[in-house]
Amino acid sequence: MLKAELLIFVKKLAADMSSLPEYDMMVSLLGHRLAELEPTEAALVLNAFYDKIVEHLLKLRKAKAAISDPKDLIAAIGEEKGRLIYLASLELGLNKVGRLFTDLPPHKKGLSGYDTEEDAKMEFITLGERRALSKGWIKDKLDRLLSDPDPMVIANLLNNPRITEKEIIKIAAKRPNSPKIIRLISTHRRWGMRYAVKKALVQNPYTPPRISLGLLESLFLQDLKEAAKDGGLHPQVRHAAKERLEEKE
Repeated sequence: MLKAELLIFVKKLAADMSSLPEYDMMVSLLGHRLAELEPTEAALVLNAFYDKIVEHLLKLRKAKAAISDPKDLIAAIGEEKGRLIYLASLELGLNKVGRLFTDLPPHKKGLSGYDTEEDAKMEFITLGERRALSKGWIKDKLDRLLSDPDPMVIANLLNNPRITEKEIIKIAAKRPNSPKIIRLISTHRRWGMRYAVKKALVQNPYTPPRISLGLLESLFLQDLKEAAKDGGLHPQVRHAAKERLEEKE
């Protein structure tokens, strides 16, 4: 458990972060506050986001979204300060914080693109037209764009009110998929918070491990068990799922 002084700091930090409407704002605030701390203190604060007692006490669920893509957090902290926090986490034995700063490639790589011959016809439409269509209301066109490889098309779909969770899960589960598109989903202010979307991202071997490791914390027992034994996932993701299971049991 955190010392009283740091516990107060985390409580204030979580409250301030949760009051912000956008992911980027939360990441910026977290990065700024961590940058002001000594590396050891910053590592302990980050570890609090993984401590189930502290999480329950301080209601960190919304604020925790800020570590769904550690790449953004490291950019906000600064590379050098991030390196020092990482080293401090190793000295303190804070494995989850250490993994947060470990950049690993996805377990599988591949080019994203259209899945079916029918949908692939969209590639004959110019990129500008596809981006315009992704903001529109024609459901048939929107459905065909779910496999589009262009991140801006997908970003438009994520914000399109005609798109439902079912379609977002389809994008999140797509294999192969690009890290940029995975990141757009995991950090989205609406869809990134949905349990079924998080689960689909963790189960996708094309999801960067940094993102999967952050999302694992939200999974229920049965889904953690599946992740722990899924040979298609990155070894670190499977190992982290096993650790999380041990904490829950």
